Amino acid sequence: MTVTARQFFSAASAPIDPAEECKFFASLKMRNGTFKLTRPSRFADLEAVVGSVIGGRSKSLRQVLDVGASIGSTTVELAEFLSALGASPQVIGTDLFVEAHLVELAPAFRILSDADGWPLQYDVAGLPVRAWIRRLDYFTMAIAPRLLAVALLRPRLRRMIAEARTMPVRMASRALAGRNIELVENDILVPTPSFVGRFDFIRAANILNTGYFPADQLNTAISNIRSYCRGPGAFVLILRSRGSMHDGTLFELGAEGGFHVRARVGAGSEIEPLVLNNEQGAAGRP
Repeated sequence: MTVTARQFFSAASAPIDPAEECKFFASLKMRNGTFKLTRPSRFADLEAVVGSVIGGRSKSLRQVLDVGASIGSTTVELAEFLSALGASPQVIGTDLFVEAHLVELAPAFRILSDADGWPLQYDVAGLPVRAWIRRLDYFTMAIAPRLLAVALLRPRLRRMIAEARTMPVRMASRALAGRNIELVENDILVPTPSFVGRFDFIRAANILNTGYFPADQLNTAISNIRSYCRGPGAFVLILRSRGSMHDGTLFELGAEGGFHVRARVGAGSEIEPLVLNNEQGAAGRP
């Protein structure tokens, strides 16, 4: 059984096993239906392929963006990988949900919610209770009280957050502490002016795929990523994991404004054609 959010965050300064940290966050379902799923060394077997391409230019990788970083644990591993190649980048990890709040509604009843008051976990007398609905709930009739709880509690949670009557927390790995890594809330579908023309290397892992987004939104995300590249020579790695298997493509932005394929892992990224055709950019293939 996972711990309560109060137990987890009250020990924020204490060492924690990475697997236990991942287990806690994986139990939380965001309001868009996704979980905070991650695990240590998830992308270790990709490093040889990517390193063979970018290794010779590692010192020029000064600004790095990790899109869909979840809690940032694999962002730490990405930074360590780049450091081993000789780079010393500032790394920014982004996720749609980072900020959260611990709210005490009664002495024995606390709730972990996102920044918009969406319940992520209930704490009833020190016992963690999931806030999200599973398929079995439709058969056991547990769906009704869970839907009612959200409907009744969310307005109150929003009000308490607005009135600063909560304990703000961050859904971030403790491994980020003391590193040149910043984890921020960001939506890849919404242009971020401060990111434009900034990054030498961008990774989008397990976020830009047809399971999450339709083609028009994928094109919007790709266009935003293109605008975030510092210029010709910037690298973009897009990949998707299925169990222990990875399919991904490493792109490089060309002088003409189009992406070129530099390397593939597995079958390559499923959205590779969209990247190569985005805004009619010229595309080279190995």
